[in-house]
Amino acid sequence: MKKLLLMIALTTVSFVNAQITTNAGTFNKPTAGDVAFEMQFTPNLQGTAMFAESTSGTLMMRTFKSDTKATRLAASFSLSNDGSDGASTPVSIALGYGIENHFSGAERLSTYWGYQGTLGYADDGADDIITIGGGVFLGTEYYIVPKVYIGTEIGYGLGIVSANDTAFGLASSITGNLRLGFRL
Repeated sequence: MKKLLLMIALTTVSFVNAQITTNAGTFNKPTAGDVAFEMQFTPNLQGTAMFAESTSGTLMMRTFKSDTKATRLAASFSLSNDGSDGASTPVSIALGYGIENHFSGAERLSTYWGYQGTLGYADDGADDIITIGGGVFLGTEYYIVPKVYIGTEIGYGLGIVSANDTAFGLASSITGNLRLGFRL
């Protein structure tokens, strides 16, 4: 029995440490000309359910101009409703453009920093809200199989908010995202 357990353990360690090669290639970081698509979501950290009372997400396309620079186009949509009769259903849409600067690193791990501008519209049931913003971010992605990655990103942003063309304000935010993406 001990020999069987030892054999299973050695086989598992050998499999985990082996470099996986497929027809798509080995694990490697993006290079000039690569295009990546990803989904981002921000988990609800204030309640008991990760997706409590809202559905939101961001779709993003990244184009690598060089081995260390990428441009990104992002679109997000948010819809929420508390489920009560007669309740409004707030909706928001945002578009963003940004630049990523990638660091050198490990074969499977890619880290980067960047900056992004956004333009958004929201209808909260009472007001029409327009936002213009910008921010900086820091992120990482880890390739779990060739050309497929998971990652996280944290950012800080400032925005100008206008509601019903009569009020405006300056707001800041800190966001954290989880990401899942793939390269073509």
